Amino acid sequence: MDRDAANLTANSRAMEFWEEVVEDMEVTANQYADQGWYAFMCHPGDVTPVVHTDDDGEVAEYGLDVLLPDNEFEDLEELLDDGVGFDSFEAFSARAEGMVYLVVAMEDHDAETAVLYPAYYDVQGAQEMLDVAAETGTMYTFVRTLSEDRIRFTHDDGSAFQPPEPSGEGDDGESTDSGTTDAE
Repeated sequence: MDRDAANLTANSRAMEFWEEVVEDMEVTANQYADQGWYAFMCHPGDVTPVVHTDDDGEVAEYGLDVLLPDNEFEDLEELLDDGVGFDSFEAFSARAEGMVYLVVAMEDHDAETAVLYPAYYDVQGAQEMLDVAAETGTMYTFVRTLSEDRIRFTHDDGSAFQPPEPSGEGDDGESTDSGTTDAE
């Protein structure tokens, strides 16, 4: 399967494990709540790896494009407007059948607030994005609505989004990585 075809089918192929990924996000959110943190969960409708180039063919923007329902996006905007600013993140990942599944927790230690979102990508379809992230050491997530309102999360450790190493049994692997981040 070529890169474009892999990305076109990633959404439907992700559904096999999506419920488990959302459950993992809920468990992680509960762990933050047990520590006294406010945990806000996002429920994306679609996730797409993106690499956009400028007129000269240079990479202008890359990362995961995460589509949120309007009400969740508005709640996230309100959190940011109230002064929440992320100083670190955790990325929990697993790999199965050519797909990587993530739960990302954006953390504000001062406000004791975490924003969590599940994500996925097809390893083959995301290769260009992964290559740029590896080259720059940085990864971006663009949380947006259908009307193109958006928030950009900057992750200072692009390796946290790389596919986990296969465990030797088929295609599966898991990892947890962390780093610092900010939101714009």
